[in-house]
Amino acid sequence: MTRHEDKTRLSADEGVELWRQRLRQALDIRGLDYDEVSEAAGNNPEYVSKVLNGRFNPTVARIIRICEVANIDMAYLFSDEPNADDRSVLDKAADLTEDDAKLVNRLISSARAR
Repeated sequence: MTRHEDKTRLSADEGVELWRQRLRQALDIRGLDYDEVSEAAGNNPEYVSKVLNGRFNPTVARIIRICEVANIDMAYLFSDEPNADDRSVLDKAADLTEDDAKLVNRLISSARAR
């Protein structure tokens, strides 16, 4: 791995960690119980805790559902001040069916693997 690839990888890891921190903060500020949010979003009770601790990497559809249940603006998780393009993408993502969100997630994963 080159030094540039190592720095890029570190940045990506830090970005993942940042959204987890922001999700935790948003849930805590609202005083929401992780188990209750998990169940309301259609997951097992420990799901949100495991996501926050990095044990699970959720699909886009599951992040959207958790944000809906907890009344969290998904843009907050991924951008300090989302620009118009970011907001447009997030708004469109929120309108996807679960099957479409899974397809988008697979496409993104496939593109990253290249």
